[in-house]
Amino acid sequence: MRTSFIFALFALLLTCGWSAQLFAATDHSGHGVDPNAFYLTVTPEPEAVQAGEQVTITLRLTDAHGAPVSEFEIVHEKKLHLIIIREGLDKFTHTHPEPGPDGTMVTGMTFPEGGTYYFYADFTPRDGKGQTLMAELRVEGESSPAPPLDPYVPGMVQTDELLANVGIEAGQGMHRVSFALMDLSEAPVTDLQPYLGAMGHFVVVSADGRQYVHSHPMDGGEASEVVFEVHFPGPGVYKGWGEFQRGGTVLVVPVVMQID
Repeated sequence: MRTSFIFALFALLLTCGWSAQLFAATDHSGHGVDPNAFYLTVTPEPEAVQAGEQVTITLRLTDAHGAPVSEFEIVHEKKLHLIIIREGLDKFTHTHPEPGPDGTMVTGMTFPEGGTYYFYADFTPRDGKGQTLMAELRVEGESSPAPPLDPYVPGMVQTDELLANVGIEAGQGMHRVSFALMDLSEAPVTDLQPYLGAMGHFVVVSADGRQYVHSHPMDGGEASEVVFEVHFPGPGVYKGWGEFQRGGTVLVVPVVMQID
């Protein structure tokens, strides 16, 4: 049985603060300042983060000149989608801290195990283009090894709440990834509810965590089937998390795929 662990998240607060840059996914080459660059910085308090202990995480978004990003387009009902995944891709959460006027977000968090955690900030600045920034945070403490990333879809996936027959079909410059959802008695699920303005969300990262895709469903199809059009950045092994809402609860279906 394959399940996805959701981190323990606490109340989100707004505050001012400073943070030191760890890693930004946005590339800039050559000399001088790239005017299109944005940066994500992550600072924990206390500085030494221990698994199982609550820590305050401060995130800050800035532009190429160090000015805070404080105005956002609303995309799927939120200003910012924050995805946190442990190296090895075995721990996953999707949350939505509210940026303050200085571009700072503060959240209380408890990490279940030690390891390196990847933070992906997915947002669109006002009158700008969609951005995904990445930072890393090291968490000390006991760490169990992540399961190997052996592809198991196309095929049937079972979680504690759902069965999903997951299909992958190559198209022109993209792949269609379909989730035919059933309850544990194999009856088709027909009572899906919109989640963040869509019938599902699909977050995908490459095996090394360096490539990130956030896909939304295609229109039409069966009530029990959600199909995503995914533009993978290249061939390789990927892990994805399909998110669906039923009965007011968000259910997560993890999948590991080989894309040729």
